[in-house]
Amino acid sequence: MAVNYDDKRFAQVEADKQAAINNANNTYDNMVNQTDAKYNELINATKDYATTQQQIQQDNTNFAIEQINQQKEKTEKDYIKEQKASYVDYQKATDQYGVGAEQLAQNGMSNTGYAETSKINAFTTYQNRYAIARESFNQATLNYDNAIKDAQLKNNAQLAEIAFKALQTELEYALQGFQYKNELLQTKLNTQIQLDSEYNNRYQQVLSQINTENSLAEQIRQYNESMAFQKQQAQQQQANWEKQYALSKASSGGSGKLSSGSSSSSKLKSGSSGSSSSKTKLTGNGKGGGRSENVRADAIKSAEKTLSSVYNTIYTTKSRLGDGPADKLAKEAQKDTLAALKSSGKITTSEFYALVEKYGF
Repeated sequence: MAVNYDDKRFAQVEADKQAAINNANNTYDNMVNQTDAKYNELINATKDYATTQQQIQQDNTNFAIEQINQQKEKTEKDYIKEQKASYVDYQKATDQYGVGAEQLAQNGMSNTGYAETSKINAFTTYQNRYAIARESFNQATLNYDNAIKDAQLKNNAQLAEIAFKALQTELEYALQGFQYKNELLQTKLNTQIQLDSEYNNRYQQVLSQINTENSLAEQIRQYNESMAFQKQQAQQQQANWEKQYALSKASSGGSGKLSSGSSSSSKLKSGSSGSSSSKTKLTGNGKGGGRSENVRADAIKSAEKTLSSVYNTIYTTKSRLGDGPADKLAKEAQKDTLAALKSSGKITTSEFYALVEKYGF
């Protein structure tokens, strides 16, 4: 019997398989999405932290440069102040109406060589003070400019280090996320393969079950068909038997019961007539009066052997038909065989009746 692949059990297995796979896929897809979101969050947090650290670093550097510029401005102011002070002192020393000129005049030294020397000395002092102040200012300015440049370089290096460390951390998070995501995807694939194998096994189990059901149904069909055929044969054999039996009774003129001693119902034993003689008398009580016929022991034994062989041959159907039906069919075959032996003349009417009584036909 062909397998009906439209059986709802196949559809149910396939539906359960798809539901299980979809559920597993949804679970792992959600885990992958959560993993992406989590590692993106870590990466963004790293960027934000780096930005904050860079801003702090920049603010510190800007503050340091601002302090340097303030010192630079103060140095410039001090330089200008010293420049003005030296010039004022020079003016005072060379002013012809100043305190120094008055003192020279009181001492009678005005317009003398000493007065001129004093002016030269005052100018030289002014020039020296101006030069020293200018040199100090220039050196301080250079130092401050170098300090600013150094702060900027250090700041750039620090900013670069912060950016580098942040990038390293971002790459580590990205790699971890990638590896974990790949593990999830591989596990998802393995789960799909496992579920596919599991439900394929279930599919095969359903197929095996249906094949078993089909095989059983076919056996039942064949059994019912065989039994119907055997019943028909049995009915035909019974009709033939009854017809042959009626003809045999009519030809013998009596009921053909076996007599042995005082009992009229004694059955013939297998292989002998109950005595060492090769012949036995049979008494007929039929309608036409009693008469005796010889019962041959060798004919009885030969017929019994034939009937036994027929029974054993037919009874081999027991494994297919069962004990009861095989036994019944074998006995019906024995009846047909016994009638055939009578018709063919291999046994006499008396021997026929003796065997009928022995086998209970």
